Order: sequence, then C-alpha cells, then structure tokens
Amino acid sequence: MNHSKSAFSVFFLLPRFLGAPTCRRVLILAISIGFWARIPDLSAKSNSNLSVFGVFVGSSPFGETMKSLLQIPPAARADLMQWNLTLYQDARTLAPTTYKLHCEFGPAVPGLPGLGATRTAVDREGSWRKGTGIKSNPEAVVYDLNGTVSLFKLTPDIVHVLDRDRSLMIGTSGWSYTLQRVEATEKPGDPAQTGGTDHNESGTVSPLATGPSVFGVFDGRSPCQSAARELKIDVSGSCFKLKWRITLYQDPKTQAPTTYKMEDSLHRRKAREGTWSIIRGAETDPNAIVYRLAPTKTEGALLLLKGDENVLFFLNQHGKPLVGNAGFSYTLHRTVASSEPQRSSTRTVPKAQP
Repeated sequence: MNHSKSAFSVFFLLPRFLGAPTCRRVLILAISIGFWARIPDLSAKSNSNLSVFGVFVGSSPFGETMKSLLQIPPAARADLMQWNLTLYQDARTLAPTTYKLHCEFGPAVPGLPGLGATRTAVDREGSWRKGTGIKSNPEAVVYDLNGTVSLFKLTPDIVHVLDRDRSLMIGTSGWSYTLQRVEATEKPGDPAQTGGTDHNESGTVSPLATGPSVFGVFDGRSPCQSAARELKIDVSGSCFKLKWRITLYQDPKTQAPTTYKMEDSLHRRKAREGTWSIIRGAETDPNAIVYRLAPTKTEGALLLLKGDENVLFFLNQHGKPLVGNAGFSYTLHRTVASSEPQRSSTRTVPKAQP
C-alpha cells in the first residue's frame, strides 16, 4: 500500500468533513508528529546500567545565543526551535550520567503551533550533572549539560534554559525557553472539539506603556486549558493557545504596586483591570516572590511567580507552577524594563485564593 498517497488523499478530503480552519490545525499537528514521535519510551534503557531520569520538551525562539550554545552555524536562520531532551541516570545510584538532545528549527506557521515541513535537525549528547546557582538565586538547582546548555530547575517537571551569565533566557511574545517533562504536560486542545468559546485568535493589544508609573510589561503565549480553568473562564475544547500582555503599574514615588491591565485572548473585547500586590510563598519556595493580580467578581486571581527580573511563571491557586506542553509554556517575559516596587509589605500565599 502506498502510505504517502493514502495520507495525501485523507488530507485532501479533510476540509470537506471538518471545515477549513479545523482542518488546517489538524494538518499542522500531523506535520509535527514526525518530531514528537522521537520521544523515547520512558521505561527504555540505553543499557543495563542506565535509566531515564526525564524527558523534557518545548518550543523556543531561535536566536544568536542558541546558535552559539548549540554550536549551530551562524548563517542558520529560523523563527522557532523545538526541543526534545532526554536525561539519563545511573540505574542503581540515580546519579546523573548522560544526555541526548534533539532539536529541530525552521520557520514558524503563523497562527498555529509547531514547525512546518521545512526544518533542520541538530543532535547533541554528552554528560550532565546537577549543580547550584543562577544569577538571581545562588541556591537554585541547575542541570548542567556538558558542551551545550544549562537548565534552571523550577520544579521536577519544569526547567528553563539559562544564558551564559546564568540568568534566565528571555523569550519573545511567541515562545519562551521553558521545557516540560513529557508525562506532566498539559494535553493540547483538540481542534475537532466544539463547545464553549474559541479563544485561539489573538486579538489586539495596546501600545507598550512607558514611564515611571510602569513597573513592567510582560508578554507571552501559553497553553489554554489550565489558564482558563484557574481564571474560571469557559473555553472550547479546541482552545490550544492564549496570547498575553500584562501591564503592571506602580506608584511613581513609592514604587508600591497599584493597578494592572490584562490584555489576552480571554479578554479580547475588553481588557481586564484591577489591583495587584506582592506576596511571598509558592510550592517551590516559601520565600518566593509572587505577583497577585486580584480577582474580579466573576474571574479568579492570577498568580505569577518571579523567576528573575525578566521572567514570570504562572501558578495555580495553590501556588504550584502550571506545566505547559510541547508547543507553549506558562511563562511571560518582560518587554519594558523598569524598576521594581518596594517589598516592605508581604504575606504568605494562602492554600487557596478566591
């Protein structure tokens, strides 16, 4: 049987049954299967002495720093890089041993996750070890991959790529440098499902706010389902991504937090606004700094964990970081640099926030 011809026939007929927009999403997801199919069986062992510590996946920007860290030719050009990292350990002692990193990069597909058909692969492998210390936290746990990159361990299921100065890599409005453990990832939205409201379209955002009253503007894209659940917003089963711009304001004299403006795919018609505060405590660290955006009458609070000056991670209402998927992560990046507010008044995150 000619499988390629059969597959082409199925793709050709899909629009007739699913409709053009849904069909387009299905086709892009199908193209990505070739990459994610490389994820190994978690029970597999390269030999009798090794076991799999974890497999991490994600999508990131493709820039000069990545080319340098991964020793990719300077002339290479791409929008997006997809990551598939396997860390191995000694089966008896559980000590770190080796890693295998498979990445693919190429042009992005506008409005949809993943790469198109044009892509280039790069493979790296070597030894890895556990260390400590990032620029903003000398006690943070780090996974150092010999010859390539270092990763900040946020949780056992979430790691973030470090820059050469050990700061967290700053992503773009489209992708971050956060990777997720495969078995913990959020299930992507199903393009064939209906019901609820479709929030995949981006909508528009205001021009970047500037001036002494601006604490910072944070942009990014995330998966849809967990964020909508935390904010108590109904979405369709097909919702797979959300676009975010969150502007935090401060008193220009005291630098105390004042108000926020949340512009995102869940609030396309009208931005959500309210007050925000700085609190302390998350599942990962009782002293962690958290930005709490107060709830509205109908929606839940939004909790953002400060990774460093430029990177924020979404938390659930119990202070646990949200795990993304292979396409997007629950990470935001500072777009406008400005000073931070005073931290003279803090409190512990309760077990639940309304």
